Amino acid sequence: MHPSLEQLHRLQDLERQAAALRADIDAVDQRRREIEAPVVEAQQALDALTSTIEERQTQRRAGDRDVAASQQRLTKFRQQLMAVTNSREYEAVQHEIATVEAELKSREDQTITLLFELDDLAPKAEDARRLLAERKDAAGVSLAGLADETQRHRLELAALDGSIAALRPTVDAAALATYDRTAKRYPRFAVAELKGDLCVGCNVKIRPMLASEVRRGEKIVQCENCTRLLYVVKPPAAVAPPA
Repeated sequence: MHPSLEQLHRLQDLERQAAALRADIDAVDQRRREIEAPVVEAQQALDALTSTIEERQTQRRAGDRDVAASQQRLTKFRQQLMAVTNSREYEAVQHEIATVEAELKSREDQTITLLFELDDLAPKAEDARRLLAERKDAAGVSLAGLADETQRHRLELAALDGSIAALRPTVDAAALATYDRTAKRYPRFAVAELKGDLCVGCNVKIRPMLASEVRRGEKIVQCENCTRLLYVVKPPAAVAPPA
Protein backbone atom coordinates (compact mmCIF):
# COMPACT_ATOMS: atom_id res chain seq x y z
CA MET A 1 0.00 0.00 0.00
CA HIS A 2 1.22 3.48 -0.85
CA PRO A 3 2.61 5.20 2.29
CA SER A 4 0.33 8.21 1.92
CA LEU A 5 -2.63 5.90 1.46
CA GLU A 6 -1.81 4.16 4.71
CA GLN A 7 -1.85 7.55 6.43
CA LEU A 8 -5.12 8.51 4.74
CA HIS A 9 -6.66 5.20 5.77
CA ARG A 10 -5.61 5.95 9.35
CA LEU A 11 -6.96 9.49 9.02
CA GLN A 12 -10.31 8.16 7.81
CA ASP A 13 -10.50 5.77 10.77
CA LEU A 14 -9.81 8.62 13.20
CA GLU A 15 -12.41 10.84 11.53
CA ARG A 16 -15.00 8.05 11.68
CA GLN A 17 -14.36 7.56 15.39
CA ALA A 18 -14.59 11.32 15.99
CA ALA A 19 -17.84 11.55 14.02
CA ALA A 20 -19.35 8.70 16.04
CA LEU A 21 -18.43 10.44 19.29
CA ARG A 22 -19.84 13.74 18.06
CA ALA A 23 -23.09 11.98 17.15
CA ASP A 24 -23.27 10.49 20.65
CA ILE A 25 -22.62 13.88 22.24
CA ASP A 26 -25.21 15.55 19.98
CA ALA A 27 -27.76 12.90 21.01
CA VAL A 28 -27.34 13.63 24.74
CA ASP A 29 -30.34 15.96 24.90
CA GLN A 30 -32.58 13.36 23.28
CA ARG A 31 -31.28 10.63 25.58
CA ARG A 32 -31.85 12.93 28.58
CA ARG A 33 -35.45 13.49 27.48
CA GLU A 34 -35.92 9.73 27.11
CA ILE A 35 -34.56 9.16 30.63
CA GLU A 36 -36.77 11.90 32.07
CA ALA A 37 -39.91 10.85 30.15
CA PRO A 38 -41.07 8.29 32.79
CA VAL A 39 -40.60 10.93 35.50
CA VAL A 40 -42.65 13.47 33.54
CA GLU A 41 -45.34 10.84 32.95
CA ALA A 42 -45.49 9.94 36.66
CA GLN A 43 -45.56 13.62 37.64
CA GLN A 44 -48.44 14.29 35.25
CA ALA A 45 -50.37 11.33 36.65
CA LEU A 46 -49.84 12.57 40.21
CA ASP A 47 -50.78 16.12 39.24
CA ALA A 48 -54.00 14.84 37.65
CA LEU A 49 -54.89 12.85 40.78
CA THR A 50 -54.04 15.78 43.05
CA SER A 51 -56.18 18.10 40.94
CA THR A 52 -59.09 15.65 41.07
CA ILE A 53 -58.77 15.30 44.85
CA GLU A 54 -58.71 19.07 45.31
CA GLU A 55 -61.74 19.44 43.05
CA ARG A 56 -63.68 16.76 44.96
CA GLN A 57 -62.72 18.34 48.29
CA THR A 58 -63.97 21.69 47.04
CA GLN A 59 -67.21 20.05 45.94
CA ARG A 60 -67.55 18.35 49.33
CA ARG A 61 -67.05 21.62 51.23
CA ALA A 62 -69.61 23.32 48.99
CA GLY A 63 -71.95 20.39 49.62
CA ASP A 64 -71.46 20.71 53.38
CA ARG A 65 -72.41 24.39 53.14
CA ASP A 66 -75.50 23.53 51.11
CA VAL A 67 -76.51 20.85 53.63
CA ALA A 68 -76.11 23.30 56.51
CA ALA A 69 -78.18 25.91 54.63
CA SER A 70 -80.91 23.34 53.87
CA GLN A 71 -80.99 22.23 57.49
CA GLN A 72 -81.45 25.84 58.58
CA ARG A 73 -84.30 26.29 56.10
CA LEU A 74 -85.85 23.04 57.27
CA THR A 75 -85.69 24.19 60.90
CA LYS A 76 -87.26 27.51 59.89
CA PHE A 77 -90.16 25.86 58.05
CA ARG A 78 -90.81 23.44 60.94
CA GLN A 79 -91.00 26.39 63.28
CA GLN A 80 -93.43 28.08 60.89
CA LEU A 81 -95.48 24.92 60.81
CA MET A 82 -96.07 25.29 64.58
CA ALA A 83 -97.49 28.77 64.02
CA VAL A 84 -99.87 28.20 61.08
CA THR A 85 -103.55 28.96 61.72
CA ASN A 86 -105.30 27.25 58.82
CA SER A 87 -105.05 24.16 56.68
CA ARG A 88 -104.03 26.07 53.57
CA GLU A 89 -100.98 27.56 55.25
CA TYR A 90 -100.24 24.17 56.82
CA GLU A 91 -100.23 22.45 53.42
CA ALA A 92 -98.04 25.18 51.92
CA VAL A 93 -95.47 24.86 54.69
CA GLN A 94 -95.57 21.06 54.45
CA HIS A 95 -94.85 21.37 50.73
CA GLU A 96 -91.85 23.58 51.46
CA ILE A 97 -90.62 21.11 54.09
CA ALA A 98 -90.93 18.18 51.63
CA THR A 99 -89.03 20.14 48.97
CA VAL A 100 -86.20 21.04 51.34
CA GLU A 101 -86.03 17.46 52.69
CA ALA A 102 -85.65 16.16 49.10
CA GLU A 103 -82.92 18.70 48.40
CA LEU A 104 -81.22 17.81 51.67
CA LYS A 105 -81.26 14.08 50.89
CA SER A 106 -79.86 14.72 47.39
CA ARG A 107 -77.03 16.85 48.77
CA GLU A 108 -76.26 14.34 51.53
CA ASP A 109 -76.14 11.54 48.92
CA GLN A 110 -73.75 13.62 46.81
CA THR A 111 -71.55 14.25 49.85
CA ILE A 112 -71.44 10.52 50.66
CA THR A 113 -70.51 9.75 47.03
CA LEU A 114 -67.72 12.33 47.18
CA LEU A 115 -66.41 10.89 50.45
CA PHE A 116 -66.28 7.40 48.95
CA GLU A 117 -64.50 8.77 45.87
CA LEU A 118 -61.98 10.63 48.04
CA ASP A 119 -61.35 7.45 50.04
CA ASP A 120 -60.65 5.67 46.75
CA LEU A 121 -58.40 8.45 45.40
CA ALA A 122 -56.21 8.81 48.49
CA PRO A 123 -54.33 5.45 48.15
CA LYS A 124 -54.02 6.00 44.39
CA ALA A 125 -52.35 9.34 45.04
CA GLU A 126 -50.01 7.72 47.56
CA ASP A 127 -49.08 5.04 45.00
CA ALA A 128 -48.49 7.78 42.42
CA ARG A 129 -46.17 9.64 44.82
CA ARG A 130 -44.23 6.45 45.52
CA LEU A 131 -43.91 5.68 41.78
CA LEU A 132 -42.75 9.23 41.10
CA ALA A 133 -40.09 8.98 43.81
CA GLU A 134 -38.87 5.63 42.41
CA ARG A 135 -38.66 7.00 38.87
CA LYS A 136 -36.85 10.11 40.04
CA ASP A 137 -34.27 7.94 41.80
CA ALA A 138 -33.82 5.74 38.72
CA ALA A 139 -33.59 8.76 36.43
CA GLY A 140 -31.03 10.35 38.73
CA VAL A 141 -28.79 7.31 38.45
CA SER A 142 -29.20 7.17 34.67
CA LEU A 143 -28.56 10.90 34.25
CA ALA A 144 -25.43 10.67 36.37
CA GLY A 145 -24.24 7.80 34.18
CA LEU A 146 -25.08 9.80 31.07
CA ALA A 147 -23.10 12.76 32.35
CA ASP A 148 -20.07 10.54 33.06
CA GLU A 149 -20.33 8.91 29.65
CA THR A 150 -20.63 12.29 27.91
CA GLN A 151 -17.56 13.56 29.74
CA ARG A 152 -15.60 10.47 28.66
CA HIS A 153 -16.72 11.01 25.08
CA ARG A 154 -15.63 14.65 25.18
CA LEU A 155 -12.18 13.63 26.42
CA GLU A 156 -11.91 10.89 23.80
CA LEU A 157 -13.03 13.32 21.10
CA ALA A 158 -10.44 15.87 22.20
CA ALA A 159 -7.74 13.19 21.96
CA LEU A 160 -8.97 12.11 18.50
CA ASP A 161 -9.06 15.71 17.27
CA GLY A 162 -5.51 16.07 18.51
CA SER A 163 -4.43 12.94 16.66
CA ILE A 164 -6.15 14.14 13.47
CA ALA A 165 -4.53 17.56 13.73
CA ALA A 166 -1.13 15.93 14.23
CA LEU A 167 -1.55 13.43 11.39
CA ARG A 168 -2.80 15.71 8.61
CA PRO A 169 0.43 17.78 8.23
CA THR A 170 2.46 14.57 7.82
CA VAL A 171 0.47 13.43 4.76
CA ASP A 172 1.68 14.32 1.28
CA ALA A 173 -0.07 17.57 0.35
CA ALA A 174 -1.31 16.36 -3.05
CA ALA A 175 -2.62 13.10 -1.56
CA LEU A 176 -4.31 14.97 1.25
CA ALA A 177 -5.96 17.39 -1.17
CA THR A 178 -7.29 14.47 -3.21
CA TYR A 179 -8.58 12.84 -0.06
CA ASP A 180 -10.29 16.04 1.13
CA ARG A 181 -12.01 16.53 -2.24
CA THR A 182 -13.27 12.96 -2.21
CA ALA A 183 -14.29 13.18 1.45
CA LYS A 184 -16.61 16.10 0.66
CA ARG A 185 -18.56 13.72 -1.57
CA TYR A 186 -18.18 10.67 0.67
CA PRO A 187 -17.74 11.85 4.27
CA ARG A 188 -15.75 9.28 6.29
CA PHE A 189 -15.69 6.89 3.31
CA ALA A 190 -13.26 8.45 0.85
CA VAL A 191 -10.87 5.49 1.05
CA ALA A 192 -12.27 2.14 -0.07
CA GLU A 193 -10.95 -1.39 -0.33
CA LEU A 194 -10.40 -3.07 -3.67
CA LYS A 195 -11.43 -6.74 -3.65
CA GLY A 196 -10.32 -8.45 -6.80
CA ASP A 197 -11.28 -5.86 -9.40
CA LEU A 198 -14.31 -4.62 -7.40
CA CYS A 199 -14.42 -1.27 -5.59
CA VAL A 200 -16.15 -1.98 -2.30
CA GLY A 201 -17.27 1.65 -2.13
CA CYS A 202 -19.49 1.60 -5.22
CA ASN A 203 -19.55 -2.14 -6.09
CA VAL A 204 -18.28 -1.46 -9.60
CA LYS A 205 -15.39 -3.34 -11.26
CA ILE A 206 -12.43 -1.30 -12.41
CA ARG A 207 -10.11 -2.08 -15.31
CA PRO A 208 -7.60 -4.86 -14.59
CA MET A 209 -4.68 -2.55 -15.44
CA LEU A 210 -5.89 -0.03 -12.83
CA ALA A 211 -6.40 -2.83 -10.31
CA SER A 212 -2.79 -3.88 -10.87
CA GLU A 213 -1.62 -0.36 -10.12
CA VAL A 214 -3.55 -0.41 -6.84
CA ARG A 215 -1.92 -3.71 -5.85
CA ARG A 216 1.58 -2.42 -6.67
CA GLY A 217 0.99 0.51 -4.31
CA GLU A 218 3.41 2.81 -6.10
CA LYS A 219 0.88 5.62 -6.44
CA ILE A 220 -2.55 6.61 -5.26
CA VAL A 221 -5.29 5.27 -7.56
CA GLN A 222 -8.90 6.39 -7.59
CA CYS A 223 -11.91 4.35 -8.64
CA GLU A 224 -12.93 5.26 -12.18
CA ASN A 225 -16.60 5.23 -11.18
CA CYS A 226 -16.83 6.86 -7.73
CA THR A 227 -13.35 8.47 -7.41
CA ARG A 228 -12.69 6.85 -4.02
CA LEU A 229 -9.05 6.21 -3.16
CA LEU A 230 -8.44 2.48 -3.45
CA TYR A 231 -6.30 0.15 -1.35
CA VAL A 232 -5.73 -3.59 -1.15
CA VAL A 233 -5.57 -5.58 2.07
CA LYS A 234 -2.51 -7.79 1.95
CA PRO A 235 -3.10 -11.40 3.02
CA PRO A 236 -1.37 -12.35 6.26
CA ALA A 237 2.08 -13.83 5.81
CA ALA A 238 2.17 -17.62 5.92
CA VAL A 239 3.62 -19.06 9.12
CA ALA A 240 6.25 -21.69 8.50
CA PRO A 241 5.51 -25.00 10.25
CA PRO A 242 7.84 -25.83 13.13
CA ALA A 243 10.85 -27.94 12.21
